This record gives sequence, C-alpha cells and structure tokens, in this order.
Amino acid sequence: MAVTTVAQLAAELNRPASTLLEQLQAAGVKKASAEDTLNESDKERLLDHLRTAHGTGGAERKKITLTRKSTSEIKQADASGKARTIQVEVRKKRVFVKREDGVDDAAAAAAEEAELKRREEEAQAQAEALRQQEEELARKMREREEAE
Repeated sequence: MAVTTVAQLAAELNRPASTLLEQLQAAGVKKASAEDTLNESDKERLLDHLRTAHGTGGAERKKITLTRKSTSEIKQADASGKARTIQVEVRKKRVFVKREDGVDDAAAAAAEEAELKRREEEAQAQAEALRQQEEELARKMREREEAE
C-alpha cells in the first residue's frame, strides 16, 4: 500500500490542501498539516462524510436508466425517381427499478400458498382414487362369493 500525504491527495483531486484539511477535520480525521500521511480508512471516512454532506449518503440507487442510440441509413426514392439517403437515429431508453423486499416476500408467500393448495388437492385426489379402488375390489370379492 502506497503512503499518501494530504498534499498528494489534494493535488490528485485538484483541490487546495487547506480545503482538504478542513474537510478531513469535519470528517473526524485528525490531520494538522499537509505533510501528514493518510491511510485507506481515513480516505473512506472522508468519502462517507462528503457523501452524507452532499445528500447522497449511502442510499442505494432505486433505479438505473440505460440509454442506447443507434444510427442507420435508409435509401428512399422520391417522386422524380432520385434516390436519397436518409439518416435515421433510433434512441432506446430502458429503466430498471429495484423492487422492495416486502413485495418479493409477499409474492413468495403467495406462491408457497398456491403450491400448498395444489399439493393438498393432489393428495385428496389420490385418496379418492384409492377409496374407489377399494370399493371396486370389495365389489369383485362379493361377486365371487355369490358366484360360488
């Protein structure tokens, strides 16, 4: 791990060292001069502090928007028969929304309930078929006894 000073980080971020020192102090990192060294945890604390200070504090993105643009050419003949080339630009936008965990739990519970109901109906159908087989077997036994 490379050792980074406050001055080096300020130069990398294109910020004055004094401003960076003030931000570090506000984040709770005890650095007094531009020659003090910074470790990764100090940088993480500064980043977390700046995110919360600027309103993007730790909240996950709820949606992601993807945009795609493609360009193609179409040859079109006009009324006089001349061929013209027309530039066509197609823009597609797709938004993915992160679902809430509660919605997934409700859907999973509903699916589980449906599966349980299906299994119960299947068990009842098997029990009915077994009962009918027993009745048929008992009827055949009675017919044999009467025939003898």
